[in-house]
Amino acid sequence: MKGKIGTLMLVLLVVLSAGCISEMPGNGTQSVTSSNGGMKTLEVYILIEEKDAAFEISTFTLRASKLEIREFGKPYLVLKGSYSEEEFLKGIPINLSLKGEARNWKGQDFPFKGTISYLIHSPGVYVLMLEAHHIPGLFLLKLERDKSGRVGGEVPGRIFEDDEELLLNQARAIGGRYFEELRDELQKNRQLREHYLSLWEETGNLSYLQIYRDLSYPVRSFGALAKERNLNSVEINILLMNLKANDFYYSTHHEPGRKDLTLLFDNSSPYYGTIRIENGPIHSSLPFVYYRARGFSLYSVAALHWAHIYYRTGKYRQMLEILNELKAYVQYEEYGNRKCALLKNYFQFQNASIPWVSGYAQGVAAGLYAEAYNLTGNPAYLNLAEGFLNSFELSLSRNGFVVRTEYGPWYLEYNYYPKELVLNGHIIALQGLYYYWKVTGNRTAWKLFWEGAMSVKKALPYFDTGSWSRYASIYNSSSEFYHRLHIKLLVWLYEKTGDRTFLEYAERWNGYLKQRGLKPEKIEINRRPVGTS
Repeated sequence: MKGKIGTLMLVLLVVLSAGCISEMPGNGTQSVTSSNGGMKTLEVYILIEEKDAAFEISTFTLRASKLEIREFGKPYLVLKGSYSEEEFLKGIPINLSLKGEARNWKGQDFPFKGTISYLIHSPGVYVLMLEAHHIPGLFLLKLERDKSGRVGGEVPGRIFEDDEELLLNQARAIGGRYFEELRDELQKNRQLREHYLSLWEETGNLSYLQIYRDLSYPVRSFGALAKERNLNSVEINILLMNLKANDFYYSTHHEPGRKDLTLLFDNSSPYYGTIRIENGPIHSSLPFVYYRARGFSLYSVAALHWAHIYYRTGKYRQMLEILNELKAYVQYEEYGNRKCALLKNYFQFQNASIPWVSGYAQGVAAGLYAEAYNLTGNPAYLNLAEGFLNSFELSLSRNGFVVRTEYGPWYLEYNYYPKELVLNGHIIALQGLYYYWKVTGNRTAWKLFWEGAMSVKKALPYFDTGSWSRYASIYNSSSEFYHRLHIKLLVWLYEKTGDRTFLEYAERWNGYLKQRGLKPEKIEINRRPVGTS
């Protein structure tokens, strides 16, 4: 690669499954004779997940002997052979040296290389699942040990099934409208994919390849999930909505989207930059958010953020429209004798697997559905709000989002990354808990709010760099937008708790704006009675 970026090397780092490393047969296949009994067959495939840093790569070629790997999400056979029981006891070594080239979305080419070492002790079909990570100056491909292993054991038996056929079969099993709708939308999607792939092959224009990847993503991501387990009706519905959004956009637009672009099949948005479609294939008050090589996806955080804006500005009709529509996408986890309501997200963000849950959305949902009950008197809203409040009890292993930190409990905006403590997301979850307490007087909601607020108080020295605020615990700074948001949220915490620490930090961080020659925030205090703990 030329220019400022310099030469990047993609290293394939694979953790040895067991024992020592030995040489793999050079041509990738071998038939072995043995005097100790019958022979048993072994097949080994490599599959690079379409996840994380894979979305930064447009095209790539990896070579191992005569094998060439060119696609994400596709199993490639690297070894097929027959071995004796004694050889399996000693371990069959998989030892690969990979070299190749990759291209990013700016059209810059760079070399990459690496090795894979893995030891297998029993016959069968195996898949080694790899995931690309990006660190400064380096792409790092790691073995996902939890997803690698024998097919039908550690790896789902459906791993080799066609995504579309699998999704259609699961939609047929659910019944109702889903099968026919999904069949028709998949056909549209396939035609669009073939069209843009053909344009890419004819022109070499990476925009067409990006559109192809955008259009493919809903099928590939939900297909990967369907290989692990059967999808439920909510998930099929989300798949349908995502397909319809992407298919419509790319049947009318011929340039790929840009990060955080929102698409709305309605005319009511709190933001001017939203693409509004009034006569599209669906009518929805929910935003679809774009991320490169993933296309447009329903995003509960964005939807509830919009509903929160409408609530704060007194636009209750628009708030209720979003909350009413979101009800169709709520899923439940049982915790003891309680129902926990969850809004799950079905696109990969950072290093997420799907689905994942946001504490931001869970807290805001608890508060806004309680406020909806307060506005309408409809007990269904309050029942749903209680389900979201109950979700604060779930463990991380059960789609929970609360972690215990050195500062106290923290409500994760991204529950797939427990080390990333996001300041604004945690405080906004606290706002939802406060709204719930304000409507119901529920002591659990107040306890969750108060303990979470005290966690912020203890963490503020860490989030203060001395000249700016941090967006999250893993970052050294934040954008000006988030720095200003932090100031406003700290003022809000002071108003609701009466603890002057929040006001002191708000004023200090406001001073950092002045030091940079930026216009400071206008801090206005509106103190209200503090609840009892």
